[in-house]
Amino acid sequence: MAWTAPKVDWTSDPGVGYDDLNAIGANLVYLKTHADATSGVHGGVAIATPSTFMVRDAAGRSAVVAPSAETDIALKSNVTAEAGLRVAADAVLQGQITTLGTDYMPLAGGTFTGKAYAQANTDYTTGQIRNVFFSTAVPVAEGGNGDLWVRYEA
Repeated sequence: MAWTAPKVDWTSDPGVGYDDLNAIGANLVYLKTHADATSGVHGGVAIATPSTFMVRDAAGRSAVVAPSAETDIALKSNVTAEAGLRVAADAVLQGQITTLGTDYMPLAGGTFTGKAYAQANTDYTTGQIRNVFFSTAVPVAEGGNGDLWVRYEA
């Protein structure tokens, strides 16, 4: 059933006839059918087609093309590829941590088993690790910016 152009030339003389009411009823049925439609409305399709409405197919899917801007819809292949890159990067980092063996300090703390040297800098307003030297001798060239040297008597 297709849309029927409504009557626009109503006058009081002829009144409303059965044919007029049937045409109005037919249009209401058409509008109800259109409102209840779940596919093919306004040319909507589930495949990636420019300038059409996106609808879902029978399985609830819709297709899109590869994104070209940050705000575009991502394809599953883009998300899967990004997840794969992150897994690979994590594996590299985990491998680096594993190869360090015991030559690292856990975030929870621990005991250094070798010499640890702090970065030399002149930022004295930020709390940070400093190199601290204890010696009975006068400071030598080993000290640098931010280092602390404590001289004591033996």
